[in-house]
Amino acid sequence: MIRIEHASADVLQQSAFALQALSGRLPRELVHVPRTIASIAKPNDRWDREERAELATTLARELGTLAPHVAVVDALRKLEKPGTFAVITGQQPGFLASPLYSLYKALQSIALARELEKSWGTPVVALFWNHADDSDLAEVNHAHVVNVNLDLQKITLAALASGKQPLSRIFLDDETHRLAAIRAALAQLVDKDPFAARALEIFVPKNGESLARAFTRAFTELLGPLGLLVIEPDWIRPQMSHELSRIVAIDPAAALARGVERVKAAGLEVAIDPTTAALVFELDAKGRRALRAGGDGFRYDGEDGSRTGTELAAEIVQNPLAWSPGALLRPVIQDLVLPTVAYVGGFGELAYHVELGDLRDAASAPRTAFVPRISATLVDPEARLALRRLEVDVATVLRARGVYTADAAAAPPPAVLARMNEIAKRTSKELASLKSMLAELDAGLAAHLKRTGDAIEELVAKLVEKGERVHQNKSGKGRRHERRANNVLFPKLAPQERVLGPLTYVARFGEDWVHELCAEMEPLAPEHLLVNLAPEIELEDNGTA
Repeated sequence: MIRIEHASADVLQQSAFALQALSGRLPRELVHVPRTIASIAKPNDRWDREERAELATTLARELGTLAPHVAVVDALRKLEKPGTFAVITGQQPGFLASPLYSLYKALQSIALARELEKSWGTPVVALFWNHADDSDLAEVNHAHVVNVNLDLQKITLAALASGKQPLSRIFLDDETHRLAAIRAALAQLVDKDPFAARALEIFVPKNGESLARAFTRAFTELLGPLGLLVIEPDWIRPQMSHELSRIVAIDPAAALARGVERVKAAGLEVAIDPTTAALVFELDAKGRRALRAGGDGFRYDGEDGSRTGTELAAEIVQNPLAWSPGALLRPVIQDLVLPTVAYVGGFGELAYHVELGDLRDAASAPRTAFVPRISATLVDPEARLALRRLEVDVATVLRARGVYTADAAAAPPPAVLARMNEIAKRTSKELASLKSMLAELDAGLAAHLKRTGDAIEELVAKLVEKGERVHQNKSGKGRRHERRANNVLFPKLAPQERVLGPLTYVARFGEDWVHELCAEMEPLAPEHLLVNLAPEIELEDNGTA
C-alpha cells in the first residue's frame, strides 16, 4: 500500500532553530529533545487510582457517544491502571481534519507510545488534545483540495470569518454554513474514487456538530482502530481550572521572565513574549476575554484596574467552568492533569516550550520530553508520473518551494516575484519588531500584530503564485506536469502537510495506508518522509497503469 523513502531533514529548508533541535544541540536545561527511546526516562507515577478512574470514566462517557473502535476501549482500560502513561500531542480542530500534519502528529504519538510500552514493559497510550478552546476561525474554517484542473480549490465554511467564541462553541448547520453544498462539492471532486463515501462520512461535519466535535469524531473514526484517545478541554475543565488557579497564584509572569532570560542567554529568539501574551482566558457568553500580565498581576485588555494572582485564583475556584489557559500556560496545565511522558509537537510549539522550564519547576510540573513532529509528503501515482516526465525527484521539487520549472536554467522566474516575497517577509518581520512598543499603547493591539504580518505575507504569496503560473504558461513545455508537481507536492508555496488535508487521500486509497504509515514510522527519526501511495501503480501519460 505504501513505500517510504527518506529525504534529508533540511529538504523543506527548516529554520536554523529546527535543525538545531533535530541534531540534539538545544541546551538540556531548556528542554529535553530525546534522540533515542532509551533517553526518555520512565517517570514516577504521581496519579492515584481515583484520579485515573475519573479521567478514564470521563473519556469513556464522551467518546462512547461516537461508538468507538474496541481499541479505544482497550486504551481507556489501560489508562485506568496504575503506572500507565500517555504520549500527548494536539492541534486546533481544522475543517475536514486539515491539515495533514495533524494526522502525522497523531500517528507519531501512537508509534512512540508503542515503542515506549515495548521498552518499559508497562502500558503507554496515545492521546490527542483537541485544542477546542482556541478561537482563531480564520485558521480553521477552510480546507484546500487539488481539483481536476490541478488548481488548488479552497473549501470554506460560510459565515465563519472571525470571532472570539471557542471552537467548541461553534456549531454548524446546513442552512447557515452550507454543509450540504460543501458535501456535494466534495462529492463531485472524489466521486470516481473507490472510498469516496467513507471519506465524506468521516471528514464532513454533520448537521449540528461543533467544529471541535467534528474533528474529534473524524480522528476517532480514522485512528480509533490504532488506539488513539482524543480529548476536548471541556471534558476536564474542573481539573484544568484547579491547576490553573494554583499556577496564577504563584506569579507565573516572574517564572516565565526567568525562562525568557535563559532562552536569550542560550542565543535563541523568544517565540512568545510573556509580558504581552494572553496568559489566561475567561469564557463567557461573548466568547474569550484575555488576561495578560500587568498591574498587580493580571489585567483584562483595555482595563484600567487589575487583580493579584491570589484574587484571580479565587475567581477561578469560584467558577471553574469559565476559565482556560493561554498558549504559554497550556502545556504546563496539560502535564499536570494528564499522565504525560512525552509531547509530540511542531517547531513553532518547541520554540515557546523552551521558555517554560522555570514555570514547570515553580508549579511542580514535570519537565516533559519534547519530540519534534515528523514531516512527510504524500506522493500518489499521478505525481510520480509527473516526476518521471520532468526527470526530477521529489526532493528537487520540494527545494524549489512550489515554483519548480523544468526550464529553470533557461527561463528563471521574473526577479520581481522574488523581490515581492522579500518585501513581504521583511515587512512582516519589521511589524513584529514593533510588538513591544505597540504593547505599551495596548496589549490587545500588539497581540494582533503578528497576524497582520502573516496576512500580508499570505496575500503577497498568492499574487506571486499567480505570477509564477503566468510565467510558466508563457514558456517551456510539460506545464501540466509542473503544475501537478508543484500544486500537489508544495501547494501555495508551502509544504504539502501544511495545506492539504487527508480527505482526498482517504477517498482514493482508503484507510489502510494510514495504519501502515503508523506501523512503519520511526517516531524519533529526523528525516523527512516521502510516502509513496499505491507504489505498485505506475501510470502512463494516458492515465492507465
